[in-house]
Amino acid sequence: MITSGGGGGDKTFVYNQPTPSAVWNIVHNLDKYPSVSVVDSAGTTVFGNVEYVNINEVMVTFNGAFSGKAFMN
Repeated sequence: MITSGGGGGDKTFVYNQPTPSAVWNIVHNLDKYPSVSVVDSAGTTVFGNVEYVNINEVMVTFNGAFSGKAFMN
C-alpha cells in the first residue's frame, strides 16, 4: 500500500509478510531508496540487513524466519 501524507508529503509503503521467512523481497515502487523499519507479528522491532536491489526494491535478511510488517518512507 503506497500512501502520501496530506499536502503533497513524502510517499510511504507498508509491506505485509504473512508467511514466516528469513528473507523478505519487497517491491515498493517508491522511486527512491527508502528508510526501512520492521516489526514482527507481535509488534516488536526487528533488525535485519537491508540491501537496496534498485530504487523500487529492497531485500531484507534476518537471522531467523518470522512474519510481520515492513514500513518504508
